[in-house]
This record gives sequence, structure tokens and C-alpha cells, in this order.
Amino acid sequence: MNQEPVSHQEARQRDRQLGIRVQLDRSVSDLADDDIGSLLDLLAHHGVLCIAKQSPIAPRQLHDFCRRWGEVVELPSGLALANQEPGLPSITRVGNIRPDGSIIPGVRFAEYWHHDGDFWQPGQNFIVNFLSAVQIAPVGGRTGILDSRLGYEMLSDSLRAELADAHIWVRASEISDFKKAAPHELPPDARHPVCLPHPITQQIALYLPDSATGIQNKDDQFLTTVESVIESFQEKVGLYEHVWEDGDLLIVDNLQVMHRSMGGYGNHPRLLYRCQARVVPA
Repeated sequence: MNQEPVSHQEARQRDRQLGIRVQLDRSVSDLADDDIGSLLDLLAHHGVLCIAKQSPIAPRQLHDFCRRWGEVVELPSGLALANQEPGLPSITRVGNIRPDGSIIPGVRFAEYWHHDGDFWQPGQNFIVNFLSAVQIAPVGGRTGILDSRLGYEMLSDSLRAELADAHIWVRASEISDFKKAAPHELPPDARHPVCLPHPITQQIALYLPDSATGIQNKDDQFLTTVESVIESFQEKVGLYEHVWEDGDLLIVDNLQVMHRSMGGYGNHPRLLYRCQARVVPA
């Protein structure tokens, strides 16, 4: 059962809560510039926001809202699940419904822990996701979230010291959702620090892209697998599963949380519109 939405002011006063449901007094299309800045600060505090009870958000409307947060990311088809809104490459159709309404059978996209945008170079990977509910599946279809900032705080001293100078390589060609991407669509390999200070709060979060290379020390020697580090904190921090409701707009800060599809909807129709902004903090 989802919590009842709270006002923007009350959300500012709450302790960190992934997916806190916020009800605005107007449509996101009618927000002032100061409101956008305030929501960015609120996102930096909570990691994930759910703007509840919005009217259905059209793809162009979502694009325009996303653009007010930063540079809108337009992905090539091979990096956008080969299912984009016609005429709007910034809008990825997440789920199993094609633009013509037909069902893509057996969809298993993004059923692994990851940070969206981790294939971009350092400094270009502050990606904020905007996910708008279009059609909710009658079963399954939840979105799982892990708090990787809290995960860092709960590491043992020895593991935190071991990871202090560690890095991880992301190779887009190894990402399972990109297997059908053309070679020219794949960006260069990216090397990221595992312990990543947030550009707004400066608080450190674990940055753990899905990577076949594992985690390496400063001398490029293998330290451990991504999965083992995730397992070391997942039980302690707990898993937040977002249960989608009509009118939900989920906003996700990819630098301080991890997410995944929890699947389970089979061939039942399920669709979210996703748009992404690359944020450059002031």
C-alpha cells in the first residue's frame, strides 16, 4: 500500500525516504523556474520522488518538463530498447507496448541492478530519469530501488577503505539491453569511481554499474564483483519497490540510487514513458 501524498513543504521536512509521494497544487507543466530548482533540491535529499496524481502526461509535455532540468538526452534506437515514441527520440517506451499498440512478447528489459547513464563518461553521467505511468499492468511491473548512498554509509570500515580508490569500467557493448545496438551507436568505454561524491550534496554513494570487468583498484587489479558489494549492503538498506498508480511521475537520481525492473507482468500490457535530463549543477 502506497503512502498518501504529502505537500512539497512537508516532503522537505521529512527524513530521507525513497519514492516519497508528493502532491503538487498544479500540473508539472505549470511550475515556475523556482519550483524546478526546489524539486531538484528535494530529489537530492530523497533520491527518488513520486509526483502523484498528475493528469496523463503526453510525450511532448514530458519532454518539455525534462528540458527544464537540464540537457535532454536523445538516445539512438539501439540504446533505447528499440522502442521510442515516433518523432520524439527523447521518449523511450519502457514496457512491452509498441507505438502501434501491439505487444512485444517476453520482454525482460532492465531486470538487473544498474544506474541509467552509466555508459556516459564521468561528468556526463548525472542523469535524472522521469518515468510517467501510461498503462499499468494488472500484475507485476514494479520498479525496484536500492539506496546506494545509504549503502556506502553502511559498509564495514574495511570494505569502505578497500573501495576508496576503486573504479569500474562500463562497456556499452556488454550491457544486455544493448545487444542489438549497431556498433556506431555504442559510446566509448567509461571508467567511473566506485565511491562517488554527489555534485549537489557532496555525500558519497556507491556507483555500481553492471560490468563484466568487476571492481578494480587503482592499479587495475581485480578486487571484487559488483554483485558481492550489492549483496553486502542490500539486506541492510532494504529494497524499495515502487507500486505504480495512475498519474504517477517517478523522478530518479541515478547518482545515488540503483534501480531495476522487478518484472512479473508477462505479456500483460505495461507502458511507461521515460525521458532523461543530464543535470549540470549550478
